[in-house]
Amino acid sequence: MSDGATRRGRKEDPGLTGRLQSAMVGALARHGYEPVRLDDLANAAGTSKQAIYRRWSGKQNFALSALQTALFQIPAPRPERTNTTRDLYRLIAGYRAALSSDLGKALLQVRAVPEFRSLLAEFEDEIRFHIRQCLIATPFEQDIQAKTTLILGLIWQELFDLHFGRGGLDDTGLESAIYLFLGLTAPRSSADAFPLPGL
Repeated sequence: MSDGATRRGRKEDPGLTGRLQSAMVGALARHGYEPVRLDDLANAAGTSKQAIYRRWSGKQNFALSALQTALFQIPAPRPERTNTTRDLYRLIAGYRAALSSDLGKALLQVRAVPEFRSLLAEFEDEIRFHIRQCLIATPFEQDIQAKTTLILGLIWQELFDLHFGRGGLDDTGLESAIYLFLGLTAPRSSADAFPLPGL
């Protein structure tokens, strides 16, 4: 008889949860939520459907967990607080880069699915927080709520254009959009970008 230090059964695979979550995000990106089948995900991760049910109570819980794990690993750059336009550019470009993968397309696929509303609201709240951090205590703080909403809308539009549209804004277009949000005149060349004294 064992002293309890060893367990019987299958050996624990520490990478299996990550593989399953990656398979779920990929499936959501390709097909949306409804067509996703747990059998297909188990096969893609090299395991059984029972392994999924040992970790999650069902498809919805599994999908929410996979997206939440991926979303909250996105590092938001801290504002330097010396140049608002540069801080906003770094923030938007960072989210754009992080969401250019299957994760971004999966978010677009589930955006209208009621089961994902609270997760997406939580993620949007985090983005809003980081936008406000760029704007607060600057000359651009006035109408911060409207600016935050517009910038969040730009991030969603960029995501849509990247995955389903024409590819989104180039760097110069993104810089121009930021200047417009702040009520500034965009520089005529990218060499003139971010020269705002004291901001």
